[in-house]
Amino acid sequence: MTSPPISLASPSLMLVTDEAGRVLSRCGKDERLLGTVLEGRTLAELFGEDVSRRLLAGRPDSLDLARGEPTSEGDEPSVWHLRSQPLVGGGALVSLWLPEASSHEVPAAWERRISRKLLSLNEELVRQQRAFMLAILDADPSLVYVRDRQGRFVFANKALADAYGSSPDELVLHHPSEVHSHGEELEVFDEQDQRVLSTGAEIRQLEHFTKADGTVGWYDTLKRPLQAPGGEMFVLGITVDITERMHMEQLLHEANQRLELAVKAGSLGLWDWNIAEDYVYYSPVWKAQLGYEDHELSNTFATWSDGMHPEDRSDVLGTVQEYVKDASRGERFVHEFRMRTKDGAWRWIAGYGLVVRDKQGKAMRVTGCHLDITERRQREQEQELRRANERLLQVARMKDEFLANMSHELRTPLNAVLGQAEALAEGIFGPVTEQQRGALQTVEESGRHLLSLINDVLDIAKSNAGHLELEREQVPVEEVCQESLRLMREQARRKKISVAYSSDGEVPYLNADRRRLRQILLNLLSNAMKFTREGGRIGLEVTSREGGEAVAFTIWDTGPGIAREDVKRIFEPFVQLDAGLARQNEGSGLGLALVRRFVDLHHGMLEVDSEVGRGSRFTAILPVGPHVTEEPTPSTSASPEPVPSPGRSDSVARRTVVIADDSEANTRHLHGYLVAHGYAVRIARDGLEAVRLCREVRPALVLMDIQMPRLDGLEAIRVLRADHVTAAIPIIALTALAMPGDRERCLEAGANEYLSKPVRLRQMLEVMRRFEAPV
Repeated sequence: MTSPPISLASPSLMLVTDEAGRVLSRCGKDERLLGTVLEGRTLAELFGEDVSRRLLAGRPDSLDLARGEPTSEGDEPSVWHLRSQPLVGGGALVSLWLPEASSHEVPAAWERRISRKLLSLNEELVRQQRAFMLAILDADPSLVYVRDRQGRFVFANKALADAYGSSPDELVLHHPSEVHSHGEELEVFDEQDQRVLSTGAEIRQLEHFTKADGTVGWYDTLKRPLQAPGGEMFVLGITVDITERMHMEQLLHEANQRLELAVKAGSLGLWDWNIAEDYVYYSPVWKAQLGYEDHELSNTFATWSDGMHPEDRSDVLGTVQEYVKDASRGERFVHEFRMRTKDGAWRWIAGYGLVVRDKQGKAMRVTGCHLDITERRQREQEQELRRANERLLQVARMKDEFLANMSHELRTPLNAVLGQAEALAEGIFGPVTEQQRGALQTVEESGRHLLSLINDVLDIAKSNAGHLELEREQVPVEEVCQESLRLMREQARRKKISVAYSSDGEVPYLNADRRRLRQILLNLLSNAMKFTREGGRIGLEVTSREGGEAVAFTIWDTGPGIAREDVKRIFEPFVQLDAGLARQNEGSGLGLALVRRFVDLHHGMLEVDSEVGRGSRFTAILPVGPHVTEEPTPSTSASPEPVPSPGRSDSVARRTVVIADDSEANTRHLHGYLVAHGYAVRIARDGLEAVRLCREVRPALVLMDIQMPRLDGLEAIRVLRADHVTAAIPIIALTALAMPGDRERCLEAGANEYLSKPVRLRQMLEVMRRFEAPV
């Protein structure tokens, strides 16, 4: 049997539900639903989950629902028609139509439907319909009302009456001013009503309203004209309480403001990568970090990856992919990398990321921020550089201290060796044979060679520390050259090497450091001698350059020569081309390094011309410097001093000298040498004893060592200078301290002169005589 047609004007049942679909009230009933308690039940329980979702979707909807089995062969299942209308504030009004049945099957309740047509004059039916409609309106949490042209309420639902602190019946035919004391709000309400009545158009307004309990709420109000059957116009108002929503929006707004301020204050560049849609968002601050305006960079993944430094790209992208693919890695990650800016510079960025996953653990998006840490990285690099420099300075200090200690420890015994050899050679301790004199000469030459190595090491240390300075004077070129050659000729004779010399004589004098110039020539001549085989030749050529403004000293040899690739290496300290255990030539590898540094100090140049198998030519070109009008007095440093006999007493005979030194070897040979030259000698083993002796004997002169027990030499000098009894005694600092600043420290403490060990005895004697008072 075919189901009867549905009359959409006459629902069988109307249900009012909350937003969860739970039935709050109903109107009408049908025998096909009898036996079921509807209040408290949910739409899902009555009609199923799918139908319930559609009815509660928040928009008007209609659907047909097949229910029951066919009553006979060929009949179709009964079809119910459902229609939902959402209610303001949540929930829905659900209407249910059943198929029409024959007149004898229609229950009495069928006629109790609310219809837009006047079906009958049944007062009971009208009463039921009115009660049902009022129940629906009172169940609505929205404020529903009707006002006439005078602004009086002609209808008010329970929600409105509650807001005014009254009842619906008490509000009817009363103006809001009779129950509401907030005049400004009343003026707004009246103005809106009059606008609706005058224009005939609906309006929507956001307004605030003060309830009877004093709380202020925000409302979304819709007002529209309502025409009565008699033609009279009224205003229908439906007001939704949105106070909670406004509060949440305010909180959200404040949170957004705080977030925006935090982002600006922290210069955070936000980004969000939607993996599913392959879309990336970069905030304006993110782009501004790289110097771009918002529109200048596209929101693509390539914008980030392509802008990254090539050295960082692989590691950073690999890290991101690992976190995206592997949920066990966690959800947060951070890395640091460089990004290219608009002007081509590189900025250091700290990237913070958060992986968002679905219930199955699949990554859906990655969001995070960028923080420019360039300044922090620069500070870290500066701090690391500062720490590295501090470590280097510490190493340099340790090296200087080591060199100072080693210099002292080497010079002290060497002073005794050379001093004893010199005293023996002069016959201080008795006559010597020629064979003995030759042996003493060997001892002295070996000691002087050892001393030269020590001096070379100290010169390199001074040069590295920037303490190597020149003592310029007008130096006679010919004299220095001949002096240097004289020192080399004996060695050349023993090795059967001929020495040649030539000079154009155009530059007689040179403004230079005489001792350093002699070192340049001696080191180059010694280097040529060392690598030239027996029977070979070496030479020194002196020529003027640049019209007499410079002089060139060229030392040549017929040695094995130097390969082109080795030329640059030979001027580095401690580098020896003939290295290894089987090397044939001795040396420290410092000679040529010092030559280059001495030439640089003179603002000169160094040239090398060498060919393997054909010898080498080293040329030091030095500027002549300022000219003098008078020729300097020729140096007498090379003039030999007559050797006195052991018993000789000169003009300063029996003058008392105090030797303050804790080394027995040093005091022994000094004592014998000075006694042989007519001095009375007193020995002090430390600084305190030296001060005591000076006060007792008031010596003519003091030879003061510096490193001594109990009281060092510097303090002893200061004590002597502070005492008026000993303040005028000449003091010569005779010490193995030969590092940069040692001479200055001794002179500042009060010493009259400074001599570094080992010292030639004749040189020491000459200095002593300068400070002796005439007899």
